[in-house]
Amino acid sequence: MKTIQVDEHGDANVLKLAEVEIPKPQAGQALVKIHYAGVNFIDVAMRRGWYPNPPIPTPFTPGVEGAGEVIAIADDVTEVKVGDRVSFMQEEEPGLDRAYAEYIPIAAWKLIPLPDAISFETAAAMTAQGLTTQYMMNEFVNLQPGKSILIHAAAGGMGLNLVQWAKHLGAFAIGTTSNATKAQRVLELGADAVIDYTQEDFVQRVKALTNGKGADLIIDGVGKTTFAGDLEAVATRGHIVTYGITGGIPDDINPFDLLYRSRTVHGADLFDYIANREERIMRANAVWDAIAAGWLKPQISQVFALEETIAAHRLIEDRNNMGKILLKM
Repeated sequence: MKTIQVDEHGDANVLKLAEVEIPKPQAGQALVKIHYAGVNFIDVAMRRGWYPNPPIPTPFTPGVEGAGEVIAIADDVTEVKVGDRVSFMQEEEPGLDRAYAEYIPIAAWKLIPLPDAISFETAAAMTAQGLTTQYMMNEFVNLQPGKSILIHAAAGGMGLNLVQWAKHLGAFAIGTTSNATKAQRVLELGADAVIDYTQEDFVQRVKALTNGKGADLIIDGVGKTTFAGDLEAVATRGHIVTYGITGGIPDDINPFDLLYRSRTVHGADLFDYIANREERIMRANAVWDAIAAGWLKPQISQVFALEETIAAHRLIEDRNNMGKILLKM
């Protein structure tokens, strides 16, 4: 089978196409024929050696997310059967098989059943980012009319999902983007205001849009270039959720400083919110239901062949995508 391997940490050129034998499922595992894999910035961070800490030893295959069909199961597996359509998330731990491959052996409890109406393409686009959106919109602040949210990188795959979910809940949604084209897309999906951070100070703009109060909730997957401003832009008793480092690792802060205006900072990792099968399926079903209801519309930026993985990584690193990037097997 074809797979992508990283033999050393580095830039996108370390992504190498390889041919290996199709694996067999071990105890507790199912073998999934992958149709699509999602490309996420966590894949870039793993490739660079930024995340996790310590970095995953090389060689390894990237890709935490995919969708496909179960083609074999171990004798002890009860969660799925051959022929089931599924999506999955795979942790960042060393030694695990991952999604940039034509097949993956994976613990059967991690597999998420797909309704007939959810295609493999949609599932690969909406498993990681959909489940992340679901818990971020429900676990930190009771978003409702009268509450405000600031969403950084609002034109990316995560950002466009967050904007739609926040508006469904009735919140006042503010997004940041880097140009007018991206801003228009974010507005089309329901944002109340968009800030071009290359032209405006987002802190001052957020305060102006909220009558000086600041945002009740800030969702930040950027990191270094935004986090210091978040601390100023957040409302008294407001919450900042940091879940990514597309702009680099933020500078350290003194936790004592958070006492001023009673600000709260949350670190957020999806795998901590899907640590068992029940929670994983509950969150996924909420996403599938939202898509079926029509108020959450998957946003796919571009689909690459597995052989084009380097180009896919360069696109997400340059932050030129509007929506999700996929690999098609």
